[in-house]
Amino acid sequence: MSAPDPGEAAKPRRARILLVEDNDASSKGLSKLLAAMGFDVAVEYDGVSALRALREDPAPDFLLTDMRLPDLDGREIALAARELNPRPRIALITGWDLEYERNESASWGIDWVFTKPLDVSDLVAKLRGELDRKALPPDDGAGEQPA
Repeated sequence: MSAPDPGEAAKPRRARILLVEDNDASSKGLSKLLAAMGFDVAVEYDGVSALRALREDPAPDFLLTDMRLPDLDGREIALAARELNPRPRIALITGWDLEYERNESASWGIDWVFTKPLDVSDLVAKLRGELDRKALPPDDGAGEQPA
């Protein structure tokens, strides 16, 4: 058994995002963008898989879920996520009636509602603002050396 690498303990962990999006192109594009910005992104394409991923360690710091999925409503995933401890910040991404979603979002445990087409700069600003508040930085890659 080898000794732990002292550099591993000093390296800040990357903020974890669970992205739930059934559109393959959208999920790939957004996950690559968020990963390039220093986030650790896991993608699930349906509600049942997302619920399973929420029960796995480590829990996500953020849940980004589409509202309309093939098997569940994204709000159902938000309800399950708000039971986690610590509770992730939850964003609902929707192309539907925005005013209704904003009015109802608190009862579902949703922190932010984003409309499609997604304003990625607004999303990232919210994520980084929360990280600043929690002092949990994304990994900018500056401390990593090429292998």
